[in-house]
Amino acid sequence: MPDPHFHLNVPDLERAFLRKAWWLFPALGALASLLMGGPFWAWVDGQPIAIRWAQLFSLRAGAAALAGLAVWAVWFWGLRLKRAGLWALLLAVGLLVGAEAILRSPLAQTSLWLAARARLDAGQHFMREVCYVRLEEAAGRADDSPAAILVGSSQMLHGVNVGRLAALQPRPVIRRAMFGMAPLKALAMRAYVPFRPDDVCVMYLSEFDFTNQDPFPFDWFRPYASWQTLPDVMRCVPKSTAIWQWRHVVDYALAATTEWWRARDFIRPLVFRFWLGGAAPDAEAAPADLAAAAAKARGALRFSNADWNAFRRYVDRATAQDVKLLVFEGDVNPAIYSAERTQAKEATREKVAAFVAAGHGRYVSLAEQALELEPEDWLDMTHLTPAGSEKLTRRLAQELAQP
Repeated sequence: MPDPHFHLNVPDLERAFLRKAWWLFPALGALASLLMGGPFWAWVDGQPIAIRWAQLFSLRAGAAALAGLAVWAVWFWGLRLKRAGLWALLLAVGLLVGAEAILRSPLAQTSLWLAARARLDAGQHFMREVCYVRLEEAAGRADDSPAAILVGSSQMLHGVNVGRLAALQPRPVIRRAMFGMAPLKALAMRAYVPFRPDDVCVMYLSEFDFTNQDPFPFDWFRPYASWQTLPDVMRCVPKSTAIWQWRHVVDYALAATTEWWRARDFIRPLVFRFWLGGAAPDAEAAPADLAAAAAKARGALRFSNADWNAFRRYVDRATAQDVKLLVFEGDVNPAIYSAERTQAKEATREKVAAFVAAGHGRYVSLAEQALELEPEDWLDMTHLTPAGSEKLTRRLAQELAQP
């Protein structure tokens, strides 16, 4: 029978472990030093790791061993405190703050987004674009001169050739266009757009961007969450939506507070694909039913007041930073035109043009663009082919080249 006077004393077990296994801490520190430098970046890129065991006798390995021994000392002497409650609380808070600071550091940010990108599936376009944006922001702007910053959806991605645009006009070009980025999402992402005075914010907008939008795309908000933009986003969203989506609002606020939650969807691949590079490309998708897509696109259009409010707030914020606005009226494949879409297009044109003209910048309508797009210039229902992109890129360059 077990001794009724025996009680499992966790601190005593810890002390016993630390007295007998103290040597593990410097040993693990020295071994960890072998992963620094080349092996670490090979892991980030999903490449084979080569360990150089001779470096165990280097100065770096010695420093890492001393760091491991310091961990042992802090743990061991911490157990000698008589009243450790407050100290334990302070230590826990310190660890949380330290972990947050480490993850936000430039080295950790670069490592995180490079490693996550290497482990994404071929079809995870949104997450890949997030990695691109976060890496760009971690690196900072390479050129201090006023830039043209492209803000918009995949229509902008397919419609404007960034390299060609940079070659055709004097401003450097920065891309902050992403798949599905309607105005409400653009507002949520604004903290990751490197606006400076005299920059030009270029948008490509039509009824396509203001109708049938997700009322609260929290999965899209999370990786760009920031307390700089969260209040603006919530002011644009109807109160009924905020109440109905309260769990997602809490999720959004938590992501705005800590990078660990903000980047959680990108930390996950590092855990479950720790030793793997990018997955094999997805199987070839079945041919798209363009007729069915066109029929769906001709359906009912619901105007999104949240996205309209977000557009106005986005422009107001940009104007306050002395950023100029250039809005090109967007378009879709004429194959999906309908009476309702034509009416929505005209109404959107009037609203956007009037707002932009009221001291915010320049609006270029389809008629003024005069692109003369042909059916073969459309890749699908909403995106341009390279030939169509060349036409739009050249016309945009003409506007940006003007003083």
